[in-house]
Amino acid sequence: MSQLSFAQVNQKLPNIVLINADDLGYGDLGCYGATKLQTPNIDKLAKEGRMFTDAHSASAVCTPSRYALLTGEYPIRHGNLNNPIFLKNKLVIDTQKETIASVLKKAGYATACIGKWHLGFGTTEPVNWNKPLNPGPNVLGFDYYYGVPVVNSHPPFVYVENHDVVGLTEADPFVYENKAKTREVFEKMNLDDIGGADNAHALYVDDQVGTHLKEKALGWMKEQKEKPFFLYFATTNIHHPFTPAPQFLGTSESGLYGDFVHELDWIVGEVMQTLKEMGVAENTLVIFTSDNGGMFNATRQKAWKDGHKL
Repeated sequence: MSQLSFAQVNQKLPNIVLINADDLGYGDLGCYGATKLQTPNIDKLAKEGRMFTDAHSASAVCTPSRYALLTGEYPIRHGNLNNPIFLKNKLVIDTQKETIASVLKKAGYATACIGKWHLGFGTTEPVNWNKPLNPGPNVLGFDYYYGVPVVNSHPPFVYVENHDVVGLTEADPFVYENKAKTREVFEKMNLDDIGGADNAHALYVDDQVGTHLKEKALGWMKEQKEKPFFLYFATTNIHHPFTPAPQFLGTSESGLYGDFVHELDWIVGEVMQTLKEMGVAENTLVIFTSDNGGMFNATRQKAWKDGHKL
C-alpha cells in the first residue's frame, strides 16, 4: 500500500467552525422551546446534528467562560479568574499555554478568530491602545484575528485586526478619560473611559457590527484553499446593547431582544450556506454554543414581560 501524501491526509481532516454566541439563553431558540421568535437555521442544525439538553458553562460571565473554552482549563485555576475584564486589562492567557487553536494549527489547520475577543491584550496595564496589541490572539494559535476587542457594551468601540486597531493614526491617538465619539445607545456603557481615535471609532457602527463580522468570517473561510480550517466565530449577538441591523427590526414578538436573536440566526444561516457554496459542508464540523447563558437585564426583562421565557 502506498503512503498517503500530506495533502491527501489534509483533505480527510474536517473543517471546524465553532460559533460561540454571547449571552444566548437556553430558551432563546425555537428548538429549545421559544415561541415569540423564530430560529429556523439554528433549529435545522439541532435537527440534522446533535442537540444537547444538559450542558454546563465554566463560568456565568464572558471572560472566564471564553478562557475555559479556548484553553480547556477551569478559569478558577488561573488566578481565580471569575470576572470579566475590560479595556485596561492585559492578556489573561499565558502565551505558553496550548489552546484549541494552537493544537489545531500544529495539526495542519489554518486558524482564525473572528468577533468578540474579551481576553485582554499585551503584558502591561493599562493597555496602550496606541501601540500594537501584542501579545493577543495571534500568539495563541490564531493565524488571523479580526473583531471587537472587549465587548459591544464597553469601550473601546473599535475593531482590531491582528495586533492593530483598524483606522488608528498617529495624528489621532486614543486618550484615556476622554469621551469617545461613538453612538450613544441604551445599555452601551462607559463612553467616557477612552476617547480620541475618532476615525477608528467612526468605523464601528453599532447596528452593523453583526453583519460586518459575518462578512469577515465568510470572507476568511472563502480564502481557505490549501489547508483544512478552524474558525472560532464569537458573535457579539446577543450581548447588550441590542442593536440588530435595520432589516431585523420588528421581526419578532419579543422586541429588540428577539430581533437580535433573529439576526444571530440569519448569521448562522449565512455561514451554513457559504459552506455549501464552497463545497465543504459535508466535511465541516459546525458547533454552535453560547458562552454562559442569558442575561436578565432591562431589555431582556421587557422580552420576558412580552411572553418570551428562558
